[in-house]
Amino acid sequence: MAEVSNKRRWWLLVVVSVLIAVPTGFFIYILRPRPGIRVTIQNTGSTPLRSVVLHVTGRSYPLGDIAAGSSADATVKPTTKSHLEIEFTDADDNPRRLNADGYFDSGWQGTIRVSIKDNAIDENDHQVRIGDLF
Repeated sequence: MAEVSNKRRWWLLVVVSVLIAVPTGFFIYILRPRPGIRVTIQNTGSTPLRSVVLHVTGRSYPLGDIAAGSSADATVKPTTKSHLEIEFTDADDNPRRLNADGYFDSGWQGTIRVSIKDNAIDENDHQVRIGDLF
């Protein structure tokens, strides 16, 4: 009789452990930091930036128009080693492509904030790092 009781306790322990571990693992997986670089473009000039597109190796991210004094952002995920380029059309209908430099790779995480004033990069802050393993 004691043997049956010990088996029941063991199975109860297994069931309770699974009922705790599976949802906990699921939530850790869902809430983990995601790879990608959050890029924010701020227009600190007096004219709009039209048809703004972010370019990284292997991918492009259209942001649309950014009015003077406004900003827009996107999470970029390059396919391999990359830097950031910002393409737009200025108020005089001239195409522009600015090199925001930096270095990051696929799977990396962080933020890049770029301020554009008078069609040139005014400020450029990169806070990127190799992403987590999981």
